[in-house]
Order: sequence, then structure tokens, then C-alpha cells
Amino acid sequence: MPELSELIREYCTILEQERRLSEHKEKLRTSIADEMKRKEVNLSRCEFGSAQITSRFKLHPKAGPVLSLLNSEDLFFFANFTPARVKEVLVPKYGREKLIPLFDYEKTQFLLIKRPSGSS
Repeated sequence: MPELSELIREYCTILEQERRLSEHKEKLRTSIADEMKRKEVNLSRCEFGSAQITSRFKLHPKAGPVLSLLNSEDLFFFANFTPARVKEVLVPKYGREKLIPLFDYEKTQFLLIKRPSGSS
């Protein structure tokens, strides 16, 4: 059985390798995103995988409008809402147009990189 100090050394070596890989991965992501912006494309596919620039929306409910529209039974769903839950429970009842003003939203873009299907 290896000495404890040897196990710790090996573990710390792996941590350092992970740090370097993470830095390299982030530089590659930045380069891919920059190249996609330069080429003005939001999706790129090749035999090695795909890269897509997409948007994510984060909803921030506005307290006053929420309390004035929703009844008490709906507040429970709203308080624990996920986008799917809001769509499932509240949109059919109130309609999308009435719900949109209840939120401020934050839009962020991010790069999604995938390996081809069947790769591990």
C-alpha cells in the first residue's frame, strides 16, 4: 500500500492537471465563440461535434403585479414555479399576455458545445 504522503501527492498532481485542463477548455470556448461571432453564425456542426450560441432567459417576478393578478391558490404554484409549472398551471388559466407583464427578465447568451451522438 502506498504511503499516505504519496497518495496526497498524486491527488494534488491530478488537481493541478484538472486546473490546467479547465483553463485550456475555457480558452477554447472563448475562441470558438469569437470565431462564430466573426463568421456571424449561431450554429456550427462538424464530424467532431457541434457548437451553438443560444439564449437563456431568467425571469424575475414583480411582486405588486403578481399579487394583484393571482389568487391565493395560484400563489403557491407561482412561489415554487419552474417555467414548466407556470406553463402548465398558470398560462392556461390566465393567458400568456396577462402573465408577461408580471416579470422582468434577464437574457444571457451562452455557448453550448456537444459531442456527436454515440460518442462517450
